[in-house]
Amino acid sequence: MNCTLQCRRRSVGAALLQIQLNRYKCGGLAIGFSSHHQAADGYSVSTFLSTWASAVRQGRNFTAPFPFLDRGATAVPRAVPTPVFDHRSTEFKGEGGRSYPVVSDPMSSKIKNVTVRFTADFIAELKARVGIRCSTFQCLLAHAWKKITAARGLKPDEFTQVRVAVNCRARANPPAPPEFFGNMVLWAFPRLQARDVLGWTYRGVVEAIRDAVARVDAEYIQSFVDFGSVADATGEELAATAAVNGTMFCPDLEVDSSLGFRFNQIDFGTGPPSAFVTPDLPIEGLMIFLPSCTASGGVDLIMAIPEDHDT
Repeated sequence: MNCTLQCRRRSVGAALLQIQLNRYKCGGLAIGFSSHHQAADGYSVSTFLSTWASAVRQGRNFTAPFPFLDRGATAVPRAVPTPVFDHRSTEFKGEGGRSYPVVSDPMSSKIKNVTVRFTADFIAELKARVGIRCSTFQCLLAHAWKKITAARGLKPDEFTQVRVAVNCRARANPPAPPEFFGNMVLWAFPRLQARDVLGWTYRGVVEAIRDAVARVDAEYIQSFVDFGSVADATGEELAATAAVNGTMFCPDLEVDSSLGFRFNQIDFGTGPPSAFVTPDLPIEGLMIFLPSCTASGGVDLIMAIPEDHDT
């Protein structure tokens, strides 16, 4: 088990990093990038790409802090490892955990990818509607959760939860060094009945999301590290709950956010990118928030939905 923290979905086989550069006669450049999530999470990938771009622009004059690679220093168990939360059925597949149907052929399962663009004006109006200080991610997730729950036609008493990726760097005790390069992602699970998602105000749904994320605190992170230490000592085989291709999350969702990474501003010397495109998402209910490359201050939501659930 990787105790530095939980690994994510898309394995790329034995390769930790793959990059492909395509240059076009018009002068354009397309960069294909794939990395293993056990090696780096979104924050680390963003740091790598930004540093690479800076090195290209500045040449021999470039200097940057050396990455901190001591993963053991970010996952130190207590003298007597004492996990106090149920990680066996949260981060890993265990008794009582959620299970989801998986279609046999995800490429022909009628899962389609759609992109929804939220303008800066819309986001400002949505935050005003929430009525309390909140992040762009929180208000947009509340909005998407409401709209998708309505489109799915869930029964009022049915529970729906969102699997939210949480960057644990600043939440750990002590916090990880700013130059830490690796994976420090755990999960939060805001969970409500469909009637509450649809009937509560935006403020209520935002607070439910915020409360769930807040529970991934230093105590929870230490408990996860201790759990990993105990599992390693006993040789227990653990299977991560990361979804395989073809998973149908309904009535649930999973969301990743790149809003703090600014992939849309990475400049290799010819200006910021005209587009930042994710691969197809063959998992129903998976969403990714990205800063828009074309709408200043806007956000693009890429989501995988069944063909018969157009929103």
